[in-house]
Amino acid sequence: MFAKRPKRGEGDDDLERFQEEFTKDSGIRPAAKVVRIQQNTPTPVASAAPHSTVTTKKQTTPAIVKDIPEEPTQDVLLPKVVERSNVSAFLSSVSPTQSTDSAGFPTVYKLPAELINSQSSKPSDKTKKKKSLFMQQMEAKNLIKRKACGNLRDVSGSSLGVAEVDAVSNNDGFSSMMTEISTENTRKLAEMSAGDILAEQKELVQTLDPNILRLLKERRSKVANKPADSQPEDVEMESVEHTINSQTSKDTVTPLKSEDLPFKPDNNWLHMQEVEHNKLQWLKPLDEKKGAADKKNKLSARFDFNGDLINPDVDIDTRSGLHHHGEEPGSAGYTLEELYILVRSLNLSQKTFALSIISSILQKAKRGDYLYLLNSSITKSLLEADIVLLLRYALDEKSDLVMSAAVTAWHSLLCSSHDQEALKQLTCSLYGHIIPKLSPVDPAPPETEEEEVEREEEQYIEVLKRDVISGLLLMDFVPRLRYILEVVKPQRIVCSQIFEILCRMIMTSPQVAYEVYRTPRLVGVIFELFLPMSLNPPTADRDEHGRSMTEAMRCIRYLCASGKNMAAELIASHSLMDVIIRYVSSDDKSEFGDGYIELMVECLLTWRSLVLYGLALNHYHVVRASLVTRLQHEKNPAIASSLICLLAAFLSAAATEAPAKSVRFSDLPAGGDVSDQPIQLKWTHVAGLIDSVYGLCLSKLSNFIDHFASEPTSFDLDGLISSIEFVSLYLTYARSQPVNLECAVTPHVIAQDVVGLVGRLLVSTAFSRLLSGVRELCVLTREGGYISSEAVPSLPSLCTVEKPVNSADIHLNLGGSQQPPLRVSPFAHTDVRQCLLVKALLQLLSCVLKVDPAHVQSICVQLLGHTEVLTYIKRVSQSSSANCENLLCFVDCVTLIDICQLAASVPTSYAKDYHRCALSLVPRCTGFVLADLYILLNRVAFDPTLFRSCEPRTSPPDPGETGDELIIMCLKSLSSIANTYISLSLPLGDQLKKSRNLRDRNVVQINSMQVGHNTSDLLPTDWPFLPIMHLYQTSTSRKPDTKLPPDTYLLVKNSLQFVYLLEKYHPNIINSIGIHAKIARVMCSFLLDTDLFLEADMQSVLLRLLASYCQHISRINFSQPIPGLISFTDLYADFVQQFEAVSFGNNTFAQYLVLPMMQSQLVDFRKLVWTEHARSLRCIYLKPQELAFPIDELLYPEETNSTIIMHMCRHLLCRTVTLQRNHLLYVVAVHHVNRFMFTTDGNSMDVKQTLLRSAQQCTDESLKQHLIFYKEYKLSNQASEGCQIVSYSQLPASRCQTLKSL
Repeated sequence: MFAKRPKRGEGDDDLERFQEEFTKDSGIRPAAKVVRIQQNTPTPVASAAPHSTVTTKKQTTPAIVKDIPEEPTQDVLLPKVVERSNVSAFLSSVSPTQSTDSAGFPTVYKLPAELINSQSSKPSDKTKKKKSLFMQQMEAKNLIKRKACGNLRDVSGSSLGVAEVDAVSNNDGFSSMMTEISTENTRKLAEMSAGDILAEQKELVQTLDPNILRLLKERRSKVANKPADSQPEDVEMESVEHTINSQTSKDTVTPLKSEDLPFKPDNNWLHMQEVEHNKLQWLKPLDEKKGAADKKNKLSARFDFNGDLINPDVDIDTRSGLHHHGEEPGSAGYTLEELYILVRSLNLSQKTFALSIISSILQKAKRGDYLYLLNSSITKSLLEADIVLLLRYALDEKSDLVMSAAVTAWHSLLCSSHDQEALKQLTCSLYGHIIPKLSPVDPAPPETEEEEVEREEEQYIEVLKRDVISGLLLMDFVPRLRYILEVVKPQRIVCSQIFEILCRMIMTSPQVAYEVYRTPRLVGVIFELFLPMSLNPPTADRDEHGRSMTEAMRCIRYLCASGKNMAAELIASHSLMDVIIRYVSSDDKSEFGDGYIELMVECLLTWRSLVLYGLALNHYHVVRASLVTRLQHEKNPAIASSLICLLAAFLSAAATEAPAKSVRFSDLPAGGDVSDQPIQLKWTHVAGLIDSVYGLCLSKLSNFIDHFASEPTSFDLDGLISSIEFVSLYLTYARSQPVNLECAVTPHVIAQDVVGLVGRLLVSTAFSRLLSGVRELCVLTREGGYISSEAVPSLPSLCTVEKPVNSADIHLNLGGSQQPPLRVSPFAHTDVRQCLLVKALLQLLSCVLKVDPAHVQSICVQLLGHTEVLTYIKRVSQSSSANCENLLCFVDCVTLIDICQLAASVPTSYAKDYHRCALSLVPRCTGFVLADLYILLNRVAFDPTLFRSCEPRTSPPDPGETGDELIIMCLKSLSSIANTYISLSLPLGDQLKKSRNLRDRNVVQINSMQVGHNTSDLLPTDWPFLPIMHLYQTSTSRKPDTKLPPDTYLLVKNSLQFVYLLEKYHPNIINSIGIHAKIARVMCSFLLDTDLFLEADMQSVLLRLLASYCQHISRINFSQPIPGLISFTDLYADFVQQFEAVSFGNNTFAQYLVLPMMQSQLVDFRKLVWTEHARSLRCIYLKPQELAFPIDELLYPEETNSTIIMHMCRHLLCRTVTLQRNHLLYVVAVHHVNRFMFTTDGNSMDVKQTLLRSAQQCTDESLKQHLIFYKEYKLSNQASEGCQIVSYSQLPASRCQTLKSL
């Protein structure tokens, strides 16, 4: 018996225990025994070679290795190991002695005489270099080593390694020791017979590692294949040299000759007096075999100088310049890894070159050029590789070229052309002043004060992973951009890119905008260099700084939209309004160069933002006449549309009531509050504007009807949208304002004209063409399966490129012509203004309907019954999912909400379709349309008229109650139901108030125009169950002082009634939720209170819902994951425990309890009830005819779990389950126990025999009769009799044989 060795995971305590056992038990022998002998004492056992680690009883020579079998058979324990004492020889080898003279100093080393003599002889060949003394001495040592190695091979017949040769050459003791060992091994082999040698060889094979055996075989085969005339002393050195050469052969190249060069060197060239051929090896042609292997093994995508993806199957000429010194010299182009290396290069041209390629790659990736071609997102890959740090370092370079290239790369990373195009198309609408807030969603927001402190102490590396823009603020990114603008003064295009980067940073949040605004000297530099008051015509020899730039004005507009206080400070401290008036009133277009139109548009839009804050209103009286005159004569549609938007803002400001208190701008401190700024406009000042705009609106609308169908792309939609919305605003405000007798255009005149024009429009081809484009553009009609290819959580975007999820299954070659259709951002191909035009028309009809409902109602009915409109509505309501991250989803939602709101106010025969569409829009609205969502829920979704217009589905009536009575009760509660969902679904505080102020243009109450736009604001797809899930999460929360509200019963009842109405009228609204998920959410209502289910109203709704869900019994699968719940098993355990505690045998509660016990569900649910919570069995009083589903679901397939069967039999014998009290459970238990006992599958025979004995010994004759003679069950026609158990009059032969075998 050997002592146990310690294993992994055993600590010091285990070692001490092993030591105690070893010392106490004398019978334990050590695993190895070490015997120390004197150096001069003859060794009793032969030792192994120096390179061997163990010594066996009988040694073998390497000559026997060739007969070793391939694999060892079993492990063999080694015999006693005897260690040879070579300490003295080792110490003498590593501790050379030094002789000292009489003075105590070491003896001076003298060179050998042959080396001294060789110094005097000089080499005859001048090309050979003179050898140093060190080199000569090393050559002499190598010669000695070779001779020593040859002598040892002659003696032992074995080859030594390099380490052994060094030992032999450096120490004579080792040499004698090795000679002695070799002689002793030879003598031992001579004394052994052939059988003994084979036996020892087999024993040795079993103790060696298979890898060592394979190595020995390879070495023997090399030696055997060596030619006979080769010298034995050169075998080892040649093998070593062969190994070294094989490792370095990949890096060595043949020398390049002058005639192999593609050019003839000229001595007159700079630094070409002496051609260095070694440095020109890269000019040689590539090895074809190596190039083919590189093409076969390459995995990374390669890009050319323009950022285009290179087709790996196309051969590119080396003269194109795309081949370089990399891991794949035969492949053209650059991978992202190689570009990373070049970005870190000290060579400025390489750094600039790499930055330009990376920026091109990012631009093309966001544009969608790499769809279906790459497996991963370019932007995500670069961010994960810390591209932000490299670009930030490049921004600090002193070279202007590197800085410009870095700015371009930053612009490609942060900005998106699709986003700018989307916002540009929205500027002409009533939502044009709103700036989307592109702040990333925090996956784990801090909940405690400690987590908030840790979040504030995070470094920029950690912040960059969560939010790129916030991380840049910690890296002094904005001050560096200001330095480039102010000091470096780059080219105009670089300045434009810097301003677009600042705009993207401002859009992140008002907090980031304020950080940008308070950057020292940034705003001053913008006004001084890029928005100057004095303008001169640009010339070729003049510095481009000092000229006005459109992007600079857009940056100022974004700052104004981010906060009212910042806008006021820009007016007071930087004379923003003076700059705007200076540019707008200028008649000399040559002062602004080519960007005159864009600059005028930005100036007017910036002025509009200020007016909607209630600022800069005093200038209206000065420039009113010039604005109206310019509107009448303006030929550019973009400027005209911007002018109308500005006049509409003045209209809103004049219609807003002024506060009682006022503050002057001169008295306003820096950063002070300007919420009390007075309104200097009255309605009489702006009422006359309708005369100028209304005529323009009629002419544009008439022109649209006549020409849009033939010229859809070239038509001016901006001016038409802005003019229609101006008329709508006028009608909205004029109803509450005094009548202005000076205006020739009155609301009734507008109503009459609109009826005529809209009537023409509805029957025109232009309207059908318009709705067709809107339907094709609609994001909400796209079925699920589209994802964003460049969407990054830390860097959100408004409009992203989309592709199908299953695009990875599409085999696509770069050079092929067959490509799947690309789903690029809709703003890139389709005009979103078509959808905005439909919304403007709907808003105009709604306003006119309030003025003259008698004449307008027929037009509204005609519009709502239009074929294209109905097709659009039905496609939206039938779609199950959509990409709600796209800004276009916001445009679709507000348009559809207006259509549904118009349908709710006008009775039509298509009310059911519009009501279904309104309900499908609820989970798709983001925070961008929070006020519109409130209108949708308050006026449309819970409208009793729309519910009554729907025909209910046919379903079997409940016992004792008709379906009509329950529906009537639910319809009467719709107002209470609406209040429940609005209070729980919408933030009714500042967020909703802010959204309503922006929508209604309440000038006094607007403090910021940034609105959140992300999917975190979306309601869940199971929003009808939201009140129940909210209460359930509150009840299961571990936070202290969390209590359910006092109106819990009302909330739960309203939620269940609304779900029942949806199941009746609009089942497709919640079809995306699985049946098992619906049942689980209804089951949560039983856990909220102890007596909710006892109310009669609650029981009726619960039973009707269960009957509705059990119609799809085959689709119920509780093993699938349920969104919102961690585990259904845990929920069911709590449900059973709640039933056992508070149910009082309630049949409704029991119905939901029995449902997961179906045989098609997991066995865990049945085991939970029959074993762990057996006390609940007494309270289940259900009868088979009371079930909402067939009883066969509880009987088939038959139970095979022996544990459940044993407990069923026990509960029957112990009368826990009886026929009179628990009819349903009694039938289920008897059925499964009987079938299990008499099955002849051969499994669990002991359990079956035990059950049979228990059945035969049962004292209850009725139960005994049922257990043994049970045949089947039969549902009686009379409800009072329930389920009748049919028994055998005489047992079948197989059952009789089973009973006899006991």
